[in-house]
Amino acid sequence: MLQLLKKKASDIVKNQNEKLNLFEGPGIGSLIQNVGCLNILYFAVQDFPTLAAMYGPEWAEQLETEIRMYIDVEGREILQQEEFHVFSFNAGEFFLLDPKERIVCVSLEEVAYQFKVNLENRLKSDQISRTGNNVTINSGHSSFQAAQTNDKLWSSFLSAIGEARLEAQKNVDISKLELSNEFIDILHSSDIRCHYQPIVNLNDKSIHGWEALARGPINSPFRSPLTLFDMAEKLGKLFQLEKMCREAAIKEFGEHSPHHKLFLNIHPRTIVDPKFTSGETKILLDRWGLKPGNIVFEITERHSVKDFKTFRKTLDHYRNQGYLVAIDDAGTGYSGLSSIAEIKPDYIKLDKSFVDNIETNQVNRALIDTFTDFAEKIGGKLIVEGIETQEQARTVTDMGVHLGQGYFFAKPQRLKPELTEQAINMRRNSNFIANVATYGIPVKNLVNQVESVEADTPVPIAQQIFKETNALNCVVVVKNNYPCGLVMEYNLNKHLSGKYGVALYSNKPISSVMDDAPLIVDLETTVEKVSQQAMARSRKKAYDDVIVTWKGQLMGTVSVQKLLDTLAHVQVEVAKGTNPLSGLPGNLDIEKEIDRRMKTCEKYSIIYADLDNFKVYNDTYGFKNGDKIILQISKIISWATKKHGNSDDFVGHIGGDDFVMVTNPAKAERICKSITRVFKRLVKNNYNTEDAGKGWMEGKGRDGSISKFPLVSISMAILDCEHDQNLMEIGEQAASLKKWAKSIEGNCWVRERRKK
Repeated sequence: MLQLLKKKASDIVKNQNEKLNLFEGPGIGSLIQNVGCLNILYFAVQDFPTLAAMYGPEWAEQLETEIRMYIDVEGREILQQEEFHVFSFNAGEFFLLDPKERIVCVSLEEVAYQFKVNLENRLKSDQISRTGNNVTINSGHSSFQAAQTNDKLWSSFLSAIGEARLEAQKNVDISKLELSNEFIDILHSSDIRCHYQPIVNLNDKSIHGWEALARGPINSPFRSPLTLFDMAEKLGKLFQLEKMCREAAIKEFGEHSPHHKLFLNIHPRTIVDPKFTSGETKILLDRWGLKPGNIVFEITERHSVKDFKTFRKTLDHYRNQGYLVAIDDAGTGYSGLSSIAEIKPDYIKLDKSFVDNIETNQVNRALIDTFTDFAEKIGGKLIVEGIETQEQARTVTDMGVHLGQGYFFAKPQRLKPELTEQAINMRRNSNFIANVATYGIPVKNLVNQVESVEADTPVPIAQQIFKETNALNCVVVVKNNYPCGLVMEYNLNKHLSGKYGVALYSNKPISSVMDDAPLIVDLETTVEKVSQQAMARSRKKAYDDVIVTWKGQLMGTVSVQKLLDTLAHVQVEVAKGTNPLSGLPGNLDIEKEIDRRMKTCEKYSIIYADLDNFKVYNDTYGFKNGDKIILQISKIISWATKKHGNSDDFVGHIGGDDFVMVTNPAKAERICKSITRVFKRLVKNNYNTEDAGKGWMEGKGRDGSISKFPLVSISMAILDCEHDQNLMEIGEQAASLKKWAKSIEGNCWVRERRKK
């Protein structure tokens, strides 16, 4: 009977391990026979069968895999050893067997609770984003003492297992745990330290501010802020803890520039607490050389706001005193876009889950684009958290994201850390121009995510992938994420549609039907070149998708239709001779217009327009905002020329921030006056409130030094021309005249009349 029970238990464990892809350790029977005693920790997902039915088997399997992984991680950290064993008897429950005796001063109840808190916090962000709810872990514990005889060994073990399950069903009195006493001691001794992590302006890699992150004592369970704040919330000490953290963050902030921000994490319930008064914070700020404008209250979206009206009213109160507000974990918590729009935060922080696979994840890119535009429209800035690689940093920078935070820039440290060398030396992708079709576009801008399978995957499984994903055209066959083949849906259907197709391929691997010589290109290859290679393939493969890789590893695919559509758009723009950004005529049409004017033998004026301090603005606020200024001035120039000029006047865009107008000499000054008046008024809208109010901004000059620069202005040179001048002569004189105009500070125009 004993052997049968052992076999049954071993089979259960083996099946669960295979299901969760767990490592196979020594058998349980062998383990309990060779140890004198075992400490047993038990963890179970509350209401797991109900949750699995609600969210499906895929969710349930992924949750179990994550929990198993986190138990292993926490086991190493909490138990300070690796000789423990984890297994499951039933879905949604886990047992940790620790053959080493625990330190006497730490009870199993304390250890089980610490595991529970850490597991729930590790799961919190992902589960809220996927389901909108937290996952609750019930924890229990027991001890197993080896019996004298083998016939009682297994029954004693099962009894200990049952005891641990029963413990998990009890409500733990947190106040009676030794951990709670340790927490109270930390509060009484103010044993809280702050670490700081920089928040970086992605355009020029300058530090915009710092997030203050609380840490408990070293070698304590409360070193982790998750454990620290969870205990505070359960003991009703949240306000006291946050006040202590806030004071420590302000006191230890140290030297800073006047524009630097200090981000302080605030629970929504804390900010509406009557004891949370701005007066106390203001006293601290005055003492340590800070102002309300330096402080950003970072409200986490993971906690629901029960009385939103009061919460909103309280926030407005503090903002009226100069404090700023950030919404943390946007998109993963309880508040939706409507509540964010109502709060109108100064900063929106996106959870790190949005930056995972951002290089190829088109959905996440679209979401980040949307949040960037959304933040701008409500007068805020977007901060993307969790940036850990150079490619992630480059991608969000090129997308026009305002601010970034993550280990790539610096890990949190007690003293404010410098940026990493890799971050300082990072260059943006030189040939990336968002949403603008030009020759030289790298194919990475068009790449789509794709499903991949290993070469030995059975054909029916690949067929099922196509059925479940209607929008999927192909599956890439990989070996260790290196592509080795391509299966187009139409080609697979062709193999299976024969009389015996399904039966013939039912047991065959996908490698038997794949194209083992697909077109594979690097991320940086231009669209034009990829299109040429695609169309040079044999006729039967001409419209198969193209596999895109980075350093040989799969990034995604791009369809031939998307390649050709992009090329067609480029060619149309080139054929029109228009600038792709402004839509105004380009260099070819400008030359044609001047040539036409020469042939009429009439006098005419050319107005050359150029923006001042535009490079500094572009470097500081980003290319995306720079493009907005270009579009703004192009519309102002077109409007002024149409309103004050003649019907046949011409407006052209040389490129960058250079424009040309060709008009009647009598109309030129009136056009310039109108342009400078309107642009001076509207350009402030392109700056943040602080810079717009000052009328200048800090930026890095051409020599690399930080200086003060006036707002972007426009300089115009009016050149009065005769019909017998050639283009070279006009160009030389215009260059000299433009240099004169740019030597004058602010919005201006100059004029020089040329006589025969």
